[in-house]
Amino acid sequence: MDLQKFSEKIQKDLAHRKLELSRLAMMMQAPYVDQTQRDLLCRAVVVFAYAHWEGFIKGAGGLYVRHINGQQIPVHRLKACFQAAFVASHLRRGGNSAKMGFLGEVLSAIDADRNKVFALAPEKCIDTESNLSSTVFEALVTGLGLSYLGAYSTRQAFIDKKLVHGRNQVAHGELARFNETDAQERLSSVRDLLDLFADQLLDAARGKAYIET
Repeated sequence: MDLQKFSEKIQKDLAHRKLELSRLAMMMQAPYVDQTQRDLLCRAVVVFAYAHWEGFIKGAGGLYVRHINGQQIPVHRLKACFQAAFVASHLRRGGNSAKMGFLGEVLSAIDADRNKVFALAPEKCIDTESNLSSTVFEALVTGLGLSYLGAYSTRQAFIDKKLVHGRNQVAHGELARFNETDAQERLSSVRDLLDLFADQLLDAARGKAYIET
């Protein structure tokens, strides 16, 4: 996937998700919506906000890996995180034995792999686990060879308490209630996070930040 196609796919996915989040925000403010309907919409927002958070991070991160695949770059020229993901199967094999001969074979296989052209399934680098908490998100970001931005750090409480915990409350059947102010904050903050991650990925692709310097 070349840079133009990568950018188009990221922007299209982002625009679709932000539009849906904005429509939810407008629905809550509509004059014909009574309080019972508004309460239901607020609960729906909690689920949708998390869904678009995890969905975009996972999807956009996967597109970034596919973009790197398309550059036809030898593994040894990439950042260590991508090299490690590419040779991970050999590393797991090496962990099963302490015999020097076997470990030597593993190291030889790793050296051979580092001279191959990088091509990796996105799921080898992207793992949102069962919940995309701030800790999981940080591991995902650094696993893509990117910096965990200060703007992410300042939103850790929002990610964990609002996005993840709130979604779990609703998804697990709790009758938790959320007010309109809280719901609008979730929608606005999620849009900001998606924009931030999209910009970071696009900047990284343009600057070829995946290459070891």
